[in-house]
Amino acid sequence: MASCPTVDELARNEPPGTLTLQGLAASTAAVVVVYHLASDIEPALRLLQRSVARLLVVDNHEQGHAKLAEVTHRLRLDCLKAGNVGGLAGAYNRALAWLQVHEPQLAQVVFLDEDSDPSRLAALLADSNTALTLARPDTAAVSPAYRDRATGLRGRYIRLSRFRLDFSPREFSDLRSVAFLINSMTVWRVQALRRIGSFHEGLAIDHVDTEYCLRARQAGLALYVNGAFEFAHAIGARRKYRLLGVELQAGGHSPQRRHMIARNTVWLARNWCWREPAFSALCLARLAYEAVGITMAEDRAATKLAALLRGAFSGLFARAGTA
Repeated sequence: MASCPTVDELARNEPPGTLTLQGLAASTAAVVVVYHLASDIEPALRLLQRSVARLLVVDNHEQGHAKLAEVTHRLRLDCLKAGNVGGLAGAYNRALAWLQVHEPQLAQVVFLDEDSDPSRLAALLADSNTALTLARPDTAAVSPAYRDRATGLRGRYIRLSRFRLDFSPREFSDLRSVAFLINSMTVWRVQALRRIGSFHEGLAIDHVDTEYCLRARQAGLALYVNGAFEFAHAIGARRKYRLLGVELQAGGHSPQRRHMIARNTVWLARNWCWREPAFSALCLARLAYEAVGITMAEDRAATKLAALLRGAFSGLFARAGTA
C-alpha cells in the first residue's frame, strides 16, 4: 500500500524543473492540509501547481491516506505526514519547518484547507493591491473574502481596538484592514510568520487562526482582506436562520466540536482580557451566538448546549498555554 514519503525521502527526490511564474506567485508556497479526503482533491491540486512556486500537501490523518499518497505521487508533489499531532496547528508548524529547509528563499506561504476553493488564488497573487500590501514590512498577511458554501453568506470581518470593535459589511470590494482572518487561503509573509512564531498546538483546531492573529497584532503587524476576491469555504455545516429580522448563521458543529469551540473561546478570553478587553467581550458574545444558533436552527440542541457549557468550564480552568 502506498504511503506518503518521509521528509528525508522527499529531500532525495526533489521534482525536476520549475514553474514559469511571475510576481508574488514566483515567491509563494502553498500548503494544503488534508484530514477527511472526502472528495476528489486532484483538480484543486493541479490548479495550485500552476498557481504557486511550490506546493506541499500535508496528510494530517492519524493513519494516513493511501489515496492521497497515490495522487501526490502521480502529480509529483511533496507530501508530508503529520499524523494530526497538535491538530491543524501542528500540521501548519510541521509544514513551515519543512519549507524552511527545502524552500528558504520563498517570501510568502498560503495555507489551504482541503475543502477551500483555490480558483481565485492566482488572481489574488497577481493583483497590484495584494502585491503592494505584502511588500510592506508591517504587513502580516492578505486574504480574499470567504463565502460559506452552505449558506452563501460572506464572512463578517472585524476591526479591533483595545476597548472597541467594529464589524465591516459582508459585501465590500476594496482592501480593508481587519483584526482576524481565517487561515485558509490567507497569504502570509514568511518574515511575519518567523516574527510571530509557531501556531498554538494546544488549541488544535478552533481559534488557532484567531490566536495567531492576536499575536500578529501584538507584534505590530497588520492583516488585510482584499474584498475584490472571494473563495468558497465551509466552516462546519452552517444553516441560515433569522432573528428579529436579521439573517444569521448557526455553526452546525458536532457536540464534540462545540466543546472544543467553547473551551478555546473561554481560554482566549481569559488569557487576553487585560491586553484586549474588547476581544474578550467578543468571545463571550461568540458563546451566546453559538447557543442561540443551536437553539434556533440545529438538531440535538440539548446535547450541543451541554457540550458548550462543559467546554466553557474547561476553558475557564485550563492551565495557561495548554488550552
